[in-house]
Amino acid sequence: MTDQRVLLTGATGFIARHIALQLLQQGYRVRGTVRSAAKGEGLLATLAQAGADVSRLEVAEADLTRDAGWQEAANGCDFVCHTASPFPARQPADKLALVPIARDGTLRVVSAAARAGAKRLVVTSSVASITYGHGKERDAVFTGDDWSNVDSPDISAYAVSKTLAERAAWEEAERANLPMVAINPGLVAGPLIGEAAGTSVQLIGMMMRGKLPAVPDIVFGVVDVRDVAAAHVAALTAEGAIGRRFIVSAGSLSMMGIGRAIAEAFPEYRGKVPRFALPDVVVRIAALVVGEARAAIPELGRRKELATEPARAVLGFAPADPREAVAATVRSLRELSRAG
Repeated sequence: MTDQRVLLTGATGFIARHIALQLLQQGYRVRGTVRSAAKGEGLLATLAQAGADVSRLEVAEADLTRDAGWQEAANGCDFVCHTASPFPARQPADKLALVPIARDGTLRVVSAAARAGAKRLVVTSSVASITYGHGKERDAVFTGDDWSNVDSPDISAYAVSKTLAERAAWEEAERANLPMVAINPGLVAGPLIGEAAGTSVQLIGMMMRGKLPAVPDIVFGVVDVRDVAAAHVAALTAEGAIGRRFIVSAGSLSMMGIGRAIAEAFPEYRGKVPRFALPDVVVRIAALVVGEARAAIPELGRRKELATEPARAVLGFAPADPREAVAATVRSLRELSRAG
């Protein structure tokens, strides 16, 4: 058992709760940042219920929008894992709207980690900082060397924020001589710890409730949250990881494929999940009046290949089938519904 302490930012998030659980199971001490004392109490209770030794978990109040609290949170930590980032379900019209909080918040964390003398910083980024804003003529294979084109007119505010925040993190970490690793997951599914649900989980929940009878023809790289968390934990100490970006995805599923995975695991949802893919032209027309449809336009008909070999070789990334990640999400949401 190690007594090394990890600062985990945004500790109440979907991915972060799984990282916290795995860190505690592996004997680390964890200091998780939360935006309020109430959220901290909820985190302790939730992780205790999940079987974690919360005597090794402490919470610290800090907010991405303010300087207060970050240095105190980072002091005494051997490693820093930065997961906190805004991800609204509804994309703002201004593609730069999310940048200030994402980039400035990230810089606060990087600076605090460097001043605290952390051995390594692991940043949760996204494939959104790699695969977006490129024309269809581009090669379909994306690696950790690629970056999203933030100048493209066909890029979402979320993708812009993740790209610029990650770039700022790399620049500041290099300036401060802080060893850094980035983890870039695809669409993250899997079981919930407590009720913290990301946008991907909400998407699956909508399909379960019959709210999406028809969907755009778009494809995602999908990965189980437990495998994403394991990649983060491995990245803290793995040899050969420093200075690299690791794509983590278990394979691709279309939105129709996600629906089929739900129905295959739970046949009672066959009448609820999406029944057909919308023609691209219909989505383009809808985008003229429906903001949510606009983000789908650049992805229509695109089939992207995500290179995960580096994550497998360096971090021991061995993902489960993406359809099982979807099924695990459904099981978790069903359990929450029964508990409620």
